[in-house]
Amino acid sequence: MSTDPAPLVSGVTAAVIGVTDFGPHLDLFCGELGFEVAAEGVVRAADADRLWGAETGGRDVETMRLAAAGAPTGRLHLVKVDDPVAQAEHPHTLDIGLAGLNIYTKDLRASHERLSAAGYPWGRPSTFEVPLGDKIVSVTEGFCFAPDGTDIVFVQPASARNTTAWDADPSRHYTELTSVVAHVPRFEAELDFWGPGGLGMSVWYDVTFGSPGFEAMADLPPGTRTRLAFVVGADGGTARIELVQVADNPGGVDRRAVQLPARGLGHTGWSVLTRDLDTAVARAEGAGGRVRCRPFAATTPLHGDARLATVDTPNGVSVELWQPR
Repeated sequence: MSTDPAPLVSGVTAAVIGVTDFGPHLDLFCGELGFEVAAEGVVRAADADRLWGAETGGRDVETMRLAAAGAPTGRLHLVKVDDPVAQAEHPHTLDIGLAGLNIYTKDLRASHERLSAAGYPWGRPSTFEVPLGDKIVSVTEGFCFAPDGTDIVFVQPASARNTTAWDADPSRHYTELTSVVAHVPRFEAELDFWGPGGLGMSVWYDVTFGSPGFEAMADLPPGTRTRLAFVVGADGGTARIELVQVADNPGGVDRRAVQLPARGLGHTGWSVLTRDLDTAVARAEGAGGRVRCRPFAATTPLHGDARLATVDTPNGVSVELWQPR
């Protein structure tokens, strides 16, 4: 009996970011962090309305695709929002819904100094310890507040895994996106959706921990216990999914109603490449997801010539599934 070794999905290829103006994002991501504009143009109104429920009123939607050193994952899809459903606000770690975008840095202190001097506010960078198997490892992180309510978490890992951008250019200070983060109340349902019985990814790490250093960095109350899991693709792509949950959540805001691609600002969704769109949609629906847009064909600056669909995960994260034609 033969089996197909190819994974159904390869992980998150891009984070979708709603913007009021491309300029400030290009200043940060390209001017400071070394991303490049890989493609730009419009998603036709009919395709945008179908894919995102964008309600464009017949207007095409301006977009840009940013990549770091040509990396095929960890990209940014900038989507211009002319009439956002809510004003931009930075999500807090306790808030439910999409949260930070993680990027590796070689030197967090240098990143903090340079970006602060350039006018980008930060939270409090910190080094903290987390369990990894039978070991305790140190992680150094800091929140940077980017335009339009986008949170970037810069990570200086004690032992960095390989990333496409650093493999291509070891002299780079920053990588592509290494993780996309969501705070989910229905944790097991989200793991089932992405896992082997759903879209076919794997849970690499799942631990509940507390750390004063993490509390300081993430602005959490003392004694907070946080559950953290990494969901990764079988091909080892660098843009993994980072799920977090604070079970006894003392005051977080549910932001999911305004985190809508092409209608909301900041981190509003994920784009996921699949080798078999129809199977992926069926698996997503069978694993508790909600299908918002059935497969259709379109050509966009973000996906090229592809078949596209949109599903919501069990926790309401908007996911574009796409397969090149």
